[in-house]
Amino acid sequence: MASQTAVHETASRPRPRRRRWKIIIGGAVVFVALAWLALFLSYGGSFGGFYKTVEEIRQAGAAQDTRVGGRVSKAGLVQDGDTVRFVLSGKSGAELPVVYRGAYPDRLGPYQEVVAAGSEGADGVFVATQVLVKCPSKYLPERVVAKAMEGTGLGRALY
Repeated sequence: MASQTAVHETASRPRPRRRRWKIIIGGAVVFVALAWLALFLSYGGSFGGFYKTVEEIRQAGAAQDTRVGGRVSKAGLVQDGDTVRFVLSGKSGAELPVVYRGAYPDRLGPYQEVVAAGSEGADGVFVATQVLVKCPSKYLPERVVAKAMEGTGLGRALY
């Protein structure tokens, strides 16, 4: 009877070799999950970024259901009722006209960083369904920046 108990006890204990493989496989799964999470977070939560630049939209042609980010140019901001027309400028100077119908976004003005969500029409005008104005730098008070940029053309140099 003692021999049956000894055989049964050894069969129920995990073997060191199996245990080692379980630890290796479990560690590999954890490593892959952490690497994927780090990669996902380094791309801003979505692969391809939160928004495309003006240059990327211009190169791709007509874009449907996307977001575009850029700086509002000084000359192109016009409000007519609930319609706002402005021009987004990219870092290389590429421009994209935008039309937005809805409530005037708070803090929308020249040289503001903006992300517009919508689609580009066949005429090259981006029709936005949503406009998000990025927060300004916390290191420069808004009045100082506005005064410095007023009439000097420094807006593009500061940002």
